[in-house]
Amino acid sequence: MRNRNIDLSLTPIEPVTRQINTKSTNFKVERKQFPLVPCEAITIYKSQGGTYEKVVVNLKEGMTRSELYVGSSRATTANGLYLIRDFAPPKPPESNDAVAMMFKTMRSERMIKFSLEFPEESQGERFYVMFHNVQSLNKHFLDIKSDKTFLFASMISLVETWTKPDDSLEIEGFKIVQRRDCNHIRKPFGQITYLKK
Repeated sequence: MRNRNIDLSLTPIEPVTRQINTKSTNFKVERKQFPLVPCEAITIYKSQGGTYEKVVVNLKEGMTRSELYVGSSRATTANGLYLIRDFAPPKPPESNDAVAMMFKTMRSERMIKFSLEFPEESQGERFYVMFHNVQSLNKHFLDIKSDKTFLFASMISLVETWTKPDDSLEIEGFKIVQRRDCNHIRKPFGQITYLKK
């Protein structure tokens, strides 16, 4: 770049020539353009809640821990994240930091007790209803037929089955008590209810 007398703070962009194949052999088409794609710049705060394929974060001095987190976590993949300047980890939070104190309290005093009971682990007689938006029963039929939780249920109700009337959907140990199918083409429609025999 020095030989061409270009300021080192600038990035030169050279035009690119590409040949475009055509069906006709009489013509040769070449396209000459700068290899640029449209982009936009937004603040870290504006990006919060969004995800993007490619993200460039300018690591300016004095960025807060939350700014670093939000800015760096917007890219959908690590390969899509580009950092300008060297990354310097932020200082750890102070001991009196409100968020750090809340996490400490949650770890010691507010532990969540896992109390979900799966049907196959239950004690005693109960009537369990399994409801699921299956989004194509044919695609997931083997999964359902081999899932212990589904098979332990007293009643299985599946929606968005995408089924047709001629589909065979029998599950051993259950009888079909209600069924609605798609008429001609498979679409996000349909419902089936099984009752344990």
